[in-house]
Amino acid sequence: MKITLRNVAVGFGPVQALRGVDLDLEPGRVTVLVGPNGAGKSTLMGVLLGLVRADRGTVEVDGASGSALPASARVHLGYLPEAVGFADNVSGRQVTRFFALARGLPRAEAEAALERVGLAAAGGRLVSGYSRGMRQRLGLGIATMGAPRLLVLDEPTGGLDQEGLGALWRLLGQARDRGCTILVTTHDLALIERRADQVVILRQGRVCARGTPRSLREQSALPLRVHVTMDGEAGRSRLADRLAPAGLPAERQGEDLVVRTPPQGLPAVMAALEGLHGQVRHLRVEEPGLDQVYEHLLAAPDGAPAGGGAP
Repeated sequence: MKITLRNVAVGFGPVQALRGVDLDLEPGRVTVLVGPNGAGKSTLMGVLLGLVRADRGTVEVDGASGSALPASARVHLGYLPEAVGFADNVSGRQVTRFFALARGLPRAEAEAALERVGLAAAGGRLVSGYSRGMRQRLGLGIATMGAPRLLVLDEPTGGLDQEGLGALWRLLGQARDRGCTILVTTHDLALIERRADQVVILRQGRVCARGTPRSLREQSALPLRVHVTMDGEAGRSRLADRLAPAGLPAERQGEDLVVRTPPQGLPAVMAALEGLHGQVRHLRVEEPGLDQVYEHLLAAPDGAPAGGGAP
């Protein structure tokens, strides 16, 4: 399912939640939507869920345009809300059977949902006995029922332990492989980075940056940190002397020299290391985290470039 939003604006009384948002969601790709509270993420998700109609702009689904997600697309939608909740006095299996029945799916899909998220053994237990992470996994299982063509996950990592995260990554990978269009909102950028094909940053109802994690790093131009572990003080001093003419000061951290450099300065660091290989015990290049990139781009002044289109 290909979804294209063009110049979408939504207002609630005097509050303008979205101010001309363009967004491209492609089959087989994971788009991560981030932004501070009040940026318009919930409203944008409401548009994509068919719960909010745009005041201006178009929502195009597989070539058909309108002001909201059409009902024909909603039947192929899987959704996990941020605050997932279920009745406490029913079992996990009863919950999945209810949703399978509501969607017109066979009962076997209810059991498959529990299997997908590792809750088959706990399916007979009351939801009141589930931890937060187990409830989140139950919600994930339900969201992926019937192999949806559009999957919207709002803060899906909340409360998940390593087993739960493993189930989430597996489900995301499977959905992407079968061509599902995926939108994820999250504050856990470090966790989701390796699964993101596109990151879209919202600020005050507008897209202020978009691109792959790599292209956003390039756009931010934040420095790399090169950690060099040397044998002995003499080697560290020689390396620092070689770096100084290139304007690359080195900071001592324990046995390491740490060099901050823009990406284009990395060849100069490598050149300074030539002839010192016998004294270099370890070399590590640390890129800025996606959370740092996000904070930097979010703080860019209004009118700054919003980054390239969808990669």
